[in-house]
Amino acid sequence: MPVYSIDKPIEVLLADSNTRDIRFFRKSLAEAGDSRFGVTCVKHLGDTIKRLDDESYDIVMLNPTLPDSKGFDTFISVRMHAPRVPIILLSKAHEEELAVKALQNGAQDCLVKGHIDGGQISRSIRFAIERHRIMADLEHSREKEHRMAYFDALTDLPNRQLFYDRLNQAVSHAQRYDEKLGLMFIDLDGFKNVNDTLGHECGDLLLKSVSERLKDCLRKSDTVARIGGDEFTCIVPDVKCLRNISVVAQKIIRSLARPFDINGNKVYISGSVGASIYPDDTENLEILIKNADMAMYNAKNNGKNNFQLYSGNKNKLLSRLVPAGKNIRTAQGHSSSHRQLIKAGR
Repeated sequence: MPVYSIDKPIEVLLADSNTRDIRFFRKSLAEAGDSRFGVTCVKHLGDTIKRLDDESYDIVMLNPTLPDSKGFDTFISVRMHAPRVPIILLSKAHEEELAVKALQNGAQDCLVKGHIDGGQISRSIRFAIERHRIMADLEHSREKEHRMAYFDALTDLPNRQLFYDRLNQAVSHAQRYDEKLGLMFIDLDGFKNVNDTLGHECGDLLLKSVSERLKDCLRKSDTVARIGGDEFTCIVPDVKCLRNISVVAQKIIRSLARPFDINGNKVYISGSVGASIYPDDTENLEILIKNADMAMYNAKNNGKNNFQLYSGNKNKLLSRLVPAGKNIRTAQGHSSSHRQLIKAGR
């Protein structure tokens, strides 16, 4: 939204079909000594929308009764079309219910025709613009805090916390509709060598490129998350058969095997992928995560650059080493001890 100052006129779009009221508002704003105003007048909703498309305005002063639209529909049409432009409603004394409804849905102020003077109009405009700016700043801050809490700062993928939330939701959906769910763990082979030879800046660029390739391998309904370092997870809901997971895993492996162009360097890595299936392998979320993690380490131990589906028999010894928890929120604590055990021989 444009910033106004004494040196720059406040651009007002006045939507009103009453000629007498238009003259009054124009005269009042022209005589206002505290600010300068540029006023553009339109008489129809269609013209209002077109003006908002073609030009930039600091505020809209809107009479909800226009020749081509009436009542709350007029307000909501303008509000939906230009949500970043503050609106002052110009209502009549008997339209109190309409005014309240408009204020509840984003109008910044409501002026009652016949009960205002020029000074009130000027102040209302300036205060409405400032309130709208403050609200926009607060919304931006909330969005920023949300992204910091739930998204990885480097790759902009869901982080560990959001991964747990998404997995809980996906499992609940699978339970309700009697569906299968695939959980994949992906670890990059050779990433440490990239950091050691090209530096951490190139390593970060590589992680960003990897995240884009992983997203390209999945459906919109799937979730890919970065849970730390060079490890990623994928939640694949509505798995019809085990072959579906294998197809996705092989697609990921082929994608990661293609060279990456990092600051002019051709970089080669690969991916080790492990997966477990809900509810075939377990209905316990912590164990589901642990099983996918162990399957991924089996892939690394079997030569890397391959896919392993969790097998209860194959992982029988390792399964005894980590106590099973009762819920997903305790998974982080158990997985850390499991990782220390496996990484010692990685």
